[in-house]
Amino acid sequence: MRAVLPGLVAAFVAGGLMRPGEASAQAVPSPYRFVEERQEVGVFAGYLDAATGRFGYGPAGGLWLGARYGLELAGPLSIEGVVGAVKGTRDIVSPARPEGDRVVGEGDALITTIDGRLKLSVTGARSWRGLSPFLVFGGGVAFDVADQPTSDALLESDEVFEFGTTFFGTAGIGTRWFVTRRLALRTDAIFSLWKLTTPPGFGDPQLALGPVAEGEWVRGLSITGSILFRW
Repeated sequence: MRAVLPGLVAAFVAGGLMRPGEASAQAVPSPYRFVEERQEVGVFAGYLDAATGRFGYGPAGGLWLGARYGLELAGPLSIEGVVGAVKGTRDIVSPARPEGDRVVGEGDALITTIDGRLKLSVTGARSWRGLSPFLVFGGGVAFDVADQPTSDALLESDEVFEFGTTFFGTAGIGTRWFVTRRLALRTDAIFSLWKLTTPPGFGDPQLALGPVAEGEWVRGLSITGSILFRW
């Protein structure tokens, strides 16, 4: 009997240590959380820096404000639509003047962008410690809605640059931080492209500017921050 008693005591203590309540209290919580909400809408602000082309008459970028709507698809994929406006300036350039002295004025630029994007989440349909990094790429259109600058009157009609409507391509990286289930913050670093159409007057052989292309693709780099509401 005395030999059996210590064994019963040990079994009782071991059983107490393995009680469900205490065992679960020792479990390590996962840093991953499922993203349950499927839609989001938000506003963003940031800055777009854009190349102005060979002759410098393109818009140089500026403050970028806009709104976005996103829809989560299966797994890591989601789609979004983005509408924005880039407020900045552009130089008025005369090809007839000597190189280095061709700028004759400055005009406003208000580039409106409308595009759709595909977003690929690095963490899939989950977040890691509230963070969800992603890759994004897409395309749409860009056009200038600013009034024609008065300095254009200093140029010949075939020397006047017009932004027109052009393809707007995007690719970049970013992350979302889910503050709560309904509220998230987001930041994006985006590489973009649009095309500048060369005014016909720049190709005049008498100006001796060499080969002049009818248009050229120029890059833009931007950083934006968004606040998102999810449901």
